[in-house]
Amino acid sequence: MVDLDTSISFLIYVTAVSSAAAGVTEACKSIIPFLATDYEPQEDCLEDHNLAGTLTNYKKFLNLLISVVSAGVIFGVLGLDPALLLIGEPHAYVEDPWNAGIWMWGIVAVFGSPFFHSVLKILEGLRQRMQLNQSPPKPKQKVSGRR
Repeated sequence: MVDLDTSISFLIYVTAVSSAAAGVTEACKSIIPFLATDYEPQEDCLEDHNLAGTLTNYKKFLNLLISVVSAGVIFGVLGLDPALLLIGEPHAYVEDPWNAGIWMWGIVAVFGSPFFHSVLKILEGLRQRMQLNQSPPKPKQKVSGRR
């Protein structure tokens, strides 16, 4: 069953893997100069602008591809299925962590990371608010013994 605690643990897990994948991508940028270079047209002509745009798009695509593959590998190495974490299963480890279902979580983690981070902040605030107000306040009514 999905509840607040399982939702928060799911979001923490997915955003942590996404952050780790971003770290791997940054490490690859430091090794492969093509991935960190900003491309500008040499002259103000259409061919140079097209070449700069094409190289920039290749760079963005390869950065995203590295992030997705590294997130998939991280999910596979950990062997945890985020969906099982979300529904609160007692054992979230999977027998075959290298199947396509786990790799798809790499795509979800990379492209959904900003959304998951925002939802995580909202749910954390909700949980803190619920912990401060353990029970709802009882209704109060002023009474007088005079008639």
